[in-house]
Amino acid sequence: MPSVVEPPKQHVDPSVLAECAGVVDVPHRFIPQDEASRLWAEDRRRSGDCKRRNHAKAVTIRALTK
Repeated sequence: MPSVVEPPKQHVDPSVLAECAGVVDVPHRFIPQDEASRLWAEDRRRSGDCKRRNHAKAVTIRALTK
């Protein structure tokens, strides 16, 4: 007599689907223009990379778990 076993339910931890946090505020102190430009550019690069990576990851996981 064959036994019927239900396949395991798919589970993805909600933290994996979380989007990136917002950008970090600039401290309230004097920052020379060259330092400010460099920090701003690095912040935007990291933020953009994170958002694109997490968005693609979330879309893929949602598609695979439907």
